[in-house]
Amino acid sequence: MTLSVGACLPDAQLDASSFCTALTSVAIELHQFRQHPLQLNKPNVDLFFLMPGGAETPEFEGMRFHSFDAKSNTLKIESAVPKQMVQSSRAKHYVVAAMQDAIDGAYDFFSGQQVEFLRDEYLQLIAIMNGKPSAAIH
Repeated sequence: MTLSVGACLPDAQLDASSFCTALTSVAIELHQFRQHPLQLNKPNVDLFFLMPGGAETPEFEGMRFHSFDAKSNTLKIESAVPKQMVQSSRAKHYVVAAMQDAIDGAYDFFSGQQVEFLRDEYLQLIAIMNGKPSAAIH
């Protein structure tokens, strides 16, 4: 499985936010594990963070499934970033916790499809990548 992260930034000023800095840091760490055997398998999970800003704010809270592309075997998940996380010193913890939640959600989705999904192994990789497990922050 390949896990990737990204963000939708409705306002250019969000580029300099604590959250975007944290997300960039996590994405760099995640990229360093691209050749890890776990990352070379399917299915794929794309996690997109929807940032509040300008006239746009996600119309939901928490996380939701966006879509599944059977051809690429990719599940897309969206996570609405709370306003208080945009400039929070805990933004990186939030990103890691959201990745863990996305893995759990993907496991539920793929189990329903009867597709093997190595949730525990991927949660271990996230823990190794970040030095330690992160507590969920909501």
